[in-house]
Amino acid sequence: MIGRKFIKQLAVFMMIPLILSLATSAGASGRIDASAAMMVDASTGQVLYAQNVNKKLPVASISKLLTVAVIHDELKQNAIMANTKVKVSSDIAAIANDPNYSAIGVQQGASYTVKELLNAAMVKSADGATLALASADGSSMEEFNLRMAQKAKEIGLKNYTIVNPVGLTNGDLKDLKLPQYSDKAENAMTARDVAILSRYLIRTYPQLLQVTAQKQANFFITKNKTVQATNLNKMLPGDQYAVKGVKIDGLKTGTSDAAGASFVSTGTYRGHRIITVVLHANGKNKDARFTATQELYDKLKQMPTSEITLPQRLHTQRVENGHQRTVSVQPRKISVWGDKVGNNYNLAVKLNRHSKNNKVLAPVRNNERIGELELSSPEIQTVDHEPLSYTLYSSEQVPVGNFWQRLWH
Repeated sequence: MIGRKFIKQLAVFMMIPLILSLATSAGASGRIDASAAMMVDASTGQVLYAQNVNKKLPVASISKLLTVAVIHDELKQNAIMANTKVKVSSDIAAIANDPNYSAIGVQQGASYTVKELLNAAMVKSADGATLALASADGSSMEEFNLRMAQKAKEIGLKNYTIVNPVGLTNGDLKDLKLPQYSDKAENAMTARDVAILSRYLIRTYPQLLQVTAQKQANFFITKNKTVQATNLNKMLPGDQYAVKGVKIDGLKTGTSDAAGASFVSTGTYRGHRIITVVLHANGKNKDARFTATQELYDKLKQMPTSEITLPQRLHTQRVENGHQRTVSVQPRKISVWGDKVGNNYNLAVKLNRHSKNNKVLAPVRNNERIGELELSSPEIQTVDHEPLSYTLYSSEQVPVGNFWQRLWH
């Protein structure tokens, strides 16, 4: 006869797989249905969601964001201007008019401005227009690839492959393909690197969001032909996959056989600018990338925030050569996503315009950006493994003072 003790032990043993199965099922239900996904607060760098974020994956046209970062540098350096005309070569036209690619139909021998090509690249994801954009300063594709790699390193990307400025496979580039790569080679990044790149663009090139926020844009292919392109981003306000309470204004889609349907978005929620990354959303429907992104924003809506009141010592910063010795600064309170921070954090100030004595240099304008407040905590993850950063602003004006004023104050 089987004893009661043995029966109890057997029952417990039989329940273990069931418990493990339930735990696994619950864990799976909390995951995004994609190869990799990430959500970041663009303002501070805080990671809000991370799934397989360090695996390098094909990114297709999302790599055009890195192309735009290089173009922005060329614009800042006056190597090219927004109205610089770019003539389309026969090799580029062959790609620009191939219906198998993302095409807008730029014509061989015709010239288009950098501004027009940038719009085509970011709204329509036009491959030919992007290749023309990359050649705006006369660079070969190989030279532009080198600049992309240099820019990626400068931004802080860690694990990436650069084959071309558009995200096509090397073989898809026809007569423009490079001999050092196989036909199947294509651009790849990690979800973390895509988020870092997106954050960099948002912070250094915010005007780009005026381009990516367009639902439609007109392109003058020839004097007699105009094409209206609809933005491939279906999450803009009022669109099919728009998220209630979140105003999405960018950023970039990407699709290829290897990359699947991918998407990086940015939008504002409760005063925070958010970045989401979805790489290779599962399923045959390309719109799975948008429903996966919706799931990320749904997670965000359920996330609490903790408010931290800054200590009195951080309410002012010392001033060099000013009419007075200190300047009042803002904010006085900061918020962190989550409820686990408690008192386990450190605060530091990094001034961006200061003297050798770590003082703000006068004159100081009211509401001037004077530096960053950094918060570090073992409870918090950041996209670049640096402290959370909050912009510090002056809350008063401090003119330059003469010697006696400085002495008196």
